[in-house]
Amino acid sequence: MKILTKDAKQMVNGPYYCPKCRKELLQICVNLKTKEVYAVCKCGLEWPLIYAPVFQPVDYYNKFRDLWKKQSYGIIKQK
Repeated sequence: MKILTKDAKQMVNGPYYCPKCRKELLQICVNLKTKEVYAVCKCGLEWPLIYAPVFQPVDYYNKFRDLWKKQSYGIIKQK
């Protein structure tokens, strides 16, 4: 897996805030061959995301946060 990076502001590159451990340890990892994307944290959180070739790391993070909030409110269940 490759960690997505972009030559821009630190906020775009990460690490991002993890809602589980409440630390900035979350990374966005992507496997381009299998088109798999995961939000991964050192606390053990691993959340699969849908691959979109136009997304930047911050886009995947925002999508993850939306899904996390829905799951926290009981709207969806993680697979």
